[in-house]
Amino acid sequence: IVLVILLLFGSRMFYTIKPGVRAVIFKKFAGGLDKENIVVPGFHVVAPWNDVIKYDVKEQKSEEPMDVLDKGGLSISVDVTVIFNPQYSKIGYLHENIGEDYVSVMVIPNVRSAVRAVTGKYTAEEIYSTKRAQVEADIIESARLALAAKDITMKDLLIRSIILPDTIKKAIEK
Repeated sequence: IVLVILLLFGSRMFYTIKPGVRAVIFKKFAGGLDKENIVVPGFHVVAPWNDVIKYDVKEQKSEEPMDVLDKGGLSISVDVTVIFNPQYSKIGYLHENIGEDYVSVMVIPNVRSAVRAVTGKYTAEEIYSTKRAQVEADIIESARLALAAKDITMKDLLIRSIILPDTIKKAIEK
């Protein structure tokens, strides 16, 4: 009987968590999602009716091109890269509140919102040249606070490029 059970359910009972990955277990018959006990890397055994949900907790990046408006309503194209990872000890809450698609549901919209809010406080000239470092610092702070509230750690945000309309760019260069 034990051999038959192992043959039938063996692939559902034994699993390995690799380095850079954490998991939570959804217990169908015993209380639902176990948010507090995060499964760490290694070999594990689970009841065959429970679900193991794995999360990549290594640093990840998302590149976002977007059009934003400056203080005067001028359209500017901005390319940003955000580097982030979910908080290891909070993936149970992340799974319960947001889900496995947390990047497109939470990270990208919060970064886009922070970029738009901050660039709207500065003129195109300030964003492009005189206050670029301040703009970047303000965006980082705003996005970091928004993501931390959702159990996501933002490591860095880089402005890869700022593209102004040609007429404004030529005027700034003069």
